[in-house]
Amino acid sequence: MKILLDENFPLSLHRRLREKSYDAEHVIVLGQRGMPDSALRERLAKEALVFLTNDTEFEQLADDVRAQVIISRLPQRLLTGQRVDIWMKALEAFLERKPEGRLFDLMPGGEIVAWEIRPLPRENR
Repeated sequence: MKILLDENFPLSLHRRLREKSYDAEHVIVLGQRGMPDSALRERLAKEALVFLTNDTEFEQLADDVRAQVIISRLPQRLLTGQRVDIWMKALEAFLERKPEGRLFDLMPGGEIVAWEIRPLPRENR
């Protein structure tokens, strides 16, 4: 499974993934720094890949999205090396587990949790 890293991730994570033979791309390495989210969304609709981002704008996904989106909730106060270690471990576990679903959060403890869509209670409709 291809992994796409958003531009807000360090290139050291991309290097580590590639060193471990993962099919990983980075928006910056692709020469697409600053590309609009709409262009990324088009790719997410077309390709079955894992997209790792910090951007909460991706919480809103269209129904036709083929990609799995993981939104990292790691605090920026952690050293880059610490965050890279957490992301690596979490991605390896995620790819091994192959969970169903399209939208996930990577929590500060390193676990990846699927979003659960629940219907609104009648009184809130």
